[in-house]
Amino acid sequence: MKQGTFEKEIFILSDTNSVIDLIADYSKHHKIHPLIVDVERAREEPAGVRRYFITDNLKWGPFKFKIKYQADIVSVTENTVHTEAYQYPGTYITNITKITPAQNGVILHETITMKAPDLLFGYAFQQAQTAHEEMLKRIKSFMESSS
Repeated sequence: MKQGTFEKEIFILSDTNSVIDLIADYSKHHKIHPLIVDVERAREEPAGVRRYFITDNLKWGPFKFKIKYQADIVSVTENTVHTEAYQYPGTYITNITKITPAQNGVILHETITMKAPDLLFGYAFQQAQTAHEEMLKRIKSFMESSS
C-alpha cells in the first residue's frame, strides 16, 4: 500500500453556510465533480453517517470504465466537512474540507489523503488531484452564479 496527501484551495464569492451545504449534499455532486455520473443514498447507514454509493466514469489510455465506491459524510460542522470513501480492492480516501471567511467571500481548503495498492496508487492519486482541482473551479462557478 502507498499513501499520499494533497491540498487544494480556492477563493469563492459566497458565504460559509452555502458552500458547506453544497459540499455536504452528495446528491448535487454530479453537477460539480467531473468524474461522478451517479449518486445513490445507501438504504442502511451507520449511526451519525450519511452513506452513498457513487459511480465515477474513468479513462485510462484508450479504455473507458466505471467504478462504484462507498462514500460517507462522517461529520459536518459550521465550517468543515469530513468525508471518507472506500473502493475495492483497498483504496481509501479521507477528505477534510474547511471553509474560512475571507474578505467578501470564503476560502475553501481541501486536504485529501489517499491509500491504495501499489499498482493502483499512481493512477488513482493523479485522477483524484485532477478531479478535485476541476471540482473546486466548478464549486466556485456554481456558487458565484447562483448568488
